[in-house]
Amino acid sequence: MLGKVAPSISQTIYQLGMWYSGYRLIVSICLLLIFLLTAEQLTNNYIYPLLYLYTLIAYIGFNISQLFFLKIFSIHVNKQLIAIFLIDVICLSIITFATGGPNLQLSLLYVIIIFASAILLNAQLSLVVTLLAVIMIVYQRFIGNLLDYNNLSHLSNSLLLVFLFFVVYVIGRIAVQRFKILEALTFHQSIEIHQLQNINRYILDQIEDGYLVLDESNHIVLTNPAANTLLGIHLPVSHEKTPLIKWQPDLFELIKFSDLEDGEEFTFESQQSLYTIHVCVKHLIVPEQALILLILKDAQKLTQRVQQLKLAALGQLSASIAHEIRNPLAAIVQANELFSESDPHQQQMLSRMIRKQTKRIDRIVEDTLAMARNKPTEPQNIHLTEFFESLFDEDLADVKHMIQLELSEEIQILFDDKQLRQVLINLVRNALRHNASNMPYIEIKVHTEETRVWIDVIDFGLGVAKRDLSQLFKPFFSTEIKGTGLGLYLSHSFCEANHAKLTYVERQQGACFRIECSIIN
Repeated sequence: MLGKVAPSISQTIYQLGMWYSGYRLIVSICLLLIFLLTAEQLTNNYIYPLLYLYTLIAYIGFNISQLFFLKIFSIHVNKQLIAIFLIDVICLSIITFATGGPNLQLSLLYVIIIFASAILLNAQLSLVVTLLAVIMIVYQRFIGNLLDYNNLSHLSNSLLLVFLFFVVYVIGRIAVQRFKILEALTFHQSIEIHQLQNINRYILDQIEDGYLVLDESNHIVLTNPAANTLLGIHLPVSHEKTPLIKWQPDLFELIKFSDLEDGEEFTFESQQSLYTIHVCVKHLIVPEQALILLILKDAQKLTQRVQQLKLAALGQLSASIAHEIRNPLAAIVQANELFSESDPHQQQMLSRMIRKQTKRIDRIVEDTLAMARNKPTEPQNIHLTEFFESLFDEDLADVKHMIQLELSEEIQILFDDKQLRQVLINLVRNALRHNASNMPYIEIKVHTEETRVWIDVIDFGLGVAKRDLSQLFKPFFSTEIKGTGLGLYLSHSFCEANHAKLTYVERQQGACFRIECSIIN
């Protein structure tokens, strides 16, 4: 994969070469203008003024032609850059010679040439350019001052410039290595991002639900084939945003003035589509952009799916009811067959058995009817302090002395009063039945955590076996012979109907059933 990085680096070097060519043209023109404007006043600064002038004119001509060739012929860029740097060093050396030898101002131009060559050329060629610049500087100063002991300070300045040239060369090579590493990392990251985009696109194409992403101006940012089918549009694949009004004006008219809230759901029909569409709104939080995701589903399929689930649940419920009734009914039939042939004492025992099994069938029927009635939930503000006082006095008076309540503050929740009573009655009486024989009470602890309140009903018995946890809230599951297995199921359903949760919390000793719901401020 590193081989694929080369075209990108070549393009970068070409762009940098163009910028450098433009820079050297501007510098040469500026030097010429300065000379023309100041030559008369600064005659002493130019030992060979005509050589300085003609060299600058030739340098400008070379720069214009090389910039033209580099712009038009973007091949053999490396060779063109070598020629550019050689001409730079030669012309700059002639200019410095014409001014009497190296000076700080012109030597800084050498520094820029060396640094640019270290970036645009390979290590060997950039080193050649650096050594050539060093030779030019040292030669002009050293030869002229080798036997002149009064100018040793000029020689030291030249050596300092030489040292500076090598430092700039090293820094340039380090910068090039860093640039290559960053280029490779960027390339690999772009490949990974592209692969992720392809995977996401493939997943979106396979999903049956439609996904439509809109921006604040109701422009389509993203869509998938399922959304196109449901909306009756044929949106071409494009990386540009498309106005929704152009492709689906009916949906645009429906939502253009609407303040769509997160989680909002509505049904939509359009003349362009053959489907009745169920729409769910989700707000997406992305950097510097507010997007809206519309999840589109075929409303008819949703209805069919709900009906199938209802039929499946009804079949499962019917099978469970039949199974629960079959056992006591078989006992009644058997007792009835033995009744006529038994003595009076056995007949009394069989009569008690028949009454007991009949009551059990009656409880199963009553609990099933209570579950099937599915009365509408009517949530209301409940002050827990007053509620528990009423619950203990009216519904749990016979076991009130066996309950310890921990409620340290006044708390309000939103819950259907009758359903909350039924849930707590079931949980409390279950806890009392399973409590340890040496414990005279169970506990109800009410505590808060931020905006949530937990109502824990705790006993100190053996707890729920791990093998039974997965069946705990299913209908007709019970570990007791006399139990119908609908108490916890109904309690769980009542909590869900009130936007609360009923969960089992494992403890080292005993069982804890927790009701979790929101606090009303």
